[in-house]
Amino acid sequence: MQHSSLGGREMYAELRSPNVHEPHNLAEFTNTIISYKDNATSLWAGGTYIMSQKDFYPSKSANVEIISLQNIEELKHFQRNDRFAEFGSMVSLSKIQSVGALLLPKVLIKTIDKTATTTIRNRITIGGCLCTPSFRTPLASTLMLLDANVEVRYLKKRMHSKWLGISRIYDKNGGLALLPNALLSRIRIPIQQFDYQYFNAAGSPLREANTSVSLAAVAKMEQSSISTGKMIITIPNKGFCQSRDIDNIFSSLQFPCDEGHLSSFFSYIITYIRENLGEIDQLQEVRLKGMLSEMINELNQKSLSV
Repeated sequence: MQHSSLGGREMYAELRSPNVHEPHNLAEFTNTIISYKDNATSLWAGGTYIMSQKDFYPSKSANVEIISLQNIEELKHFQRNDRFAEFGSMVSLSKIQSVGALLLPKVLIKTIDKTATTTIRNRITIGGCLCTPSFRTPLASTLMLLDANVEVRYLKKRMHSKWLGISRIYDKNGGLALLPNALLSRIRIPIQQFDYQYFNAAGSPLREANTSVSLAAVAKMEQSSISTGKMIITIPNKGFCQSRDIDNIFSSLQFPCDEGHLSSFFSYIITYIRENLGEIDQLQEVRLKGMLSEMINELNQKSLSV
């Protein structure tokens, strides 16, 4: 027993806890970033991603400065006008869901609703959800679909800020492409009206990235046809699938759409994914086909009710 106890003390003595910094405003955040610009840093938003990583905290090899964003009030603001709604990056998904229920596009509200449980959505921040480095989230793809913009603050001798289309913070494979120590500070979402909106997801991007998939789409319609349609597919372990060619085919569909046209459309999408993102799991294909079929069936019913 004595040897076991000593071994336990030695084990815990080896564990290291990173330093945690808690700036209270963006000016203090900037000073912290400048002070530790040569160190490995992690920004702590809601903590749901970081704390899910094996051996992150505590760790035998931890040598990182954690900068908590919890106390920065500027990142918790919400404002809106007739053209867009703007959220600070520390606003929780639950808060966005509640304040945006009658304001934001339904495809976004449904995406949030499908993101984790209510309890976890209370902790997940919109900025943290968009900046997960190891997998792609359906929320990011839905915001791409809606042409959302983000404000990014980054250090180059001094702190700069720039507004970007949200797709520009990811590389061609959907990986996070922000500069080291960059901060996503605000998200601006256009307020738009659509005749049809669709979202569905299967599997957990965090726990089942290899088999998870989601599909989001919006359309403006004229009787039994789509005048303008856009769609995006999220494959968490591969990237985002969004193509002008796919959108053009989607917009050219006539409804009711028969099984032959649906099958051809699905085959084109799978070929595009394989050529641009690589092979995907068979379960991802099956799930995606089911979602596409569900969406087309809804559009068929909508066209018959016009």
